[in-house]
Amino acid sequence: MPSVRAIVRLAAWLIVGATSACAMATPAQQAQFMRTPREVRSGGADQAIAPVERDVSRIEVAAAVRALLDQSPICLSWPAVWLNEAAVRSAYVLRTDLMARDWGPDVAREGQQRMDEFVDMGFFTKRERPEVGAGVQEYALTQLGRQYLHGSPYGGDRPVFCAPSGRKLIEITRIEFGDFPCGSLRVYFTYSAQDWPSWARTEAARTRIADDIGAIGSVENGSVTLGRLWYSQAALPSDVTNGSLQSVCYDAQAQRVTGNDLDLHAQAMTSVSGS
Repeated sequence: MPSVRAIVRLAAWLIVGATSACAMATPAQQAQFMRTPREVRSGGADQAIAPVERDVSRIEVAAAVRALLDQSPICLSWPAVWLNEAAVRSAYVLRTDLMARDWGPDVAREGQQRMDEFVDMGFFTKRERPEVGAGVQEYALTQLGRQYLHGSPYGGDRPVFCAPSGRKLIEITRIEFGDFPCGSLRVYFTYSAQDWPSWARTEAARTRIADDIGAIGSVENGSVTLGRLWYSQAALPSDVTNGSLQSVCYDAQAQRVTGNDLDLHAQAMTSVSGS
């Protein structure tokens, strides 16, 4: 039987007064407290991943998968270009003149075309900077660009725009219980993108994301593993329901969460199973 996987915090072991805590709680809070894994109740862990009950509601499972699909973006990496800092950190000066000189005109032209695609997507605005050099442009992040940007061209993680994909759940086709690396309930489902994302406005943008999003309106197969994720009250994020179904891949040796195992290219599974 799958066991609780505690996500241990690097802090002193704290023993909490379970009896007094229950005495001051409402019946609903008491019930939630008793469902919370002992590792979290005792203060030995900030988080723990508990097995999913075999009588779990199919509605709850579908809601968890739907939330994961809503959170699954399409990510577009920035091209390798020559950027200078602008007067503000949210703007970048593209030195096509220096790229053409040192890397060749074809590289400079392709880099500018890629950056211009981000303008068409609504992530950048662009203006000419002739006082800097011939053909030089400045690209400034829009509100959408700031929202979807991850990383930085100035060091650390490589910059990418990760924007909503618009994928929608169609049906849960099969569930399997077991002891999996990222949970205890493996879910197979179908999904579809019924239309292009609102930011994919041009044919160039749609061509670039076609492999990620698939054919518009076509039914695709996916899978994900779920567990029931519990937090201590001190560690509970403001936008998370305690004990909700989540896909959490945890590296026990490194003591860190490595992500989820959402697979948007899974094999088709057509029968519902409770085994």
